[in-house]
Amino acid sequence: MNKKGIAIATIIAIIIAILGFVILLFFLSQLGWGRNVDREICHQSVVYRATLPEIGGAKDYVPLRCKTQKICITSGSGECQEYKGFKSVKKINVRDEDEIEKLIAQEIVGCWQMMGEGKLSLFSDWFAKSFGFKPVTSSCVICSRIAFDKESLKRSGIDSDKIDVMDYMITHKMPGKEFSYYVYLTGQSGKMSIDRKLGSVELKDPESGEENDLEIHLKEAEESEFQEISVMFMQVYSPSYGSVLKNDLTVLLGGTAGSFVLAPVFTSRILGKAALSPWTWTVLAIVGAYQMGTVAANQAVTAGYCGDISVGKDSKLGCSVVRTVNYDAEDVSKYCSVIESIP
Repeated sequence: MNKKGIAIATIIAIIIAILGFVILLFFLSQLGWGRNVDREICHQSVVYRATLPEIGGAKDYVPLRCKTQKICITSGSGECQEYKGFKSVKKINVRDEDEIEKLIAQEIVGCWQMMGEGKLSLFSDWFAKSFGFKPVTSSCVICSRIAFDKESLKRSGIDSDKIDVMDYMITHKMPGKEFSYYVYLTGQSGKMSIDRKLGSVELKDPESGEENDLEIHLKEAEESEFQEISVMFMQVYSPSYGSVLKNDLTVLLGGTAGSFVLAPVFTSRILGKAALSPWTWTVLAIVGAYQMGTVAANQAVTAGYCGDISVGKDSKLGCSVVRTVNYDAEDVSKYCSVIESIP
């Protein structure tokens, strides 16, 4: 087969692939999600999105169907003031601080599992991740909001100062498992940040006694008595210098990183001609310098988002993390540039 035949075959293959991709996106977008948006449907939408390629913002075409669950913790028949007028509020009766700790621990683990345990790349930021030209952003899904019926809890003698979720997660086993919540999360490369108490502590593995590279800051909530909190999944990633250089070389050589725009044979021809011009190398030098500067800036951004739960190089490259913070605009916006959950 001659070169012209190869080029035509390549174009036909690309067109067929694009048509198949468009049909798949249409099918996924038309699925009958209805109003039955629960955690299983959220997890399914997470899996669907994760299977899509990063290229061209493809992930944006499959929305995450993750609805924030509203939970009211009470010790009687009262209500949470924050949820007045809301429907579908899950009310849970508790008898003591231990049951509150258990509930929050289960919400943290449930959020982590629902969002793919940090193993999936869910948010479309392909140009920033691959080439570093675009500033990175942190994306969040608020899995649950937890409010408290303050009056009934006080009448039952439940003291918010005695609630220590981190201690509960270290000392209690997960239901049906032989390991604690904490060991499960750290064993899964999980990250946690629980914003409930005053102090900054460095944790040790409760079984081996060795220091873990997971540092968790426990900060003081703005209001000490039963402030509404959110359990949210956050993900942000920045490319390394090595991965950006590799992608640059792939494009320059007409490889897969650039083949989504042009067929490899056309890419190679264009770049081959451009390489003959001295202006090409001048432009590449300027672009490369800008690119490396943007990568450095992006790594500084991700370190700011991830520095409290990762250390060193890991914090600069990003993280997937479940955080609990006070549910207010100021605290949530510290970690989330974009929120994709359904309120």
